[in-house]
Amino acid sequence: MITLQPIDNSSYKVVIQSDDLTEEERTKLIRKRDFFPAEFVHLLIDLLPPDQTFDSYDHYNMTLYVT
Repeated sequence: MITLQPIDNSSYKVVIQSDDLTEEERTKLIRKRDFFPAEFVHLLIDLLPPDQTFDSYDHYNMTLYVT
């Protein structure tokens, strides 16, 4: 499961909670994050509140920026 933890008004820390995932699901999610970052970002955009718009994503720090 992926959640967004607010850092401030314009950024979120992306958190992958693997407690409720099987090992196979976790591996697939991590592979998607690492090998297909554009697809991974689309998963994150779907988690944003309706009043916020995606701006950018820092893959290495797993931080999502919004406007």
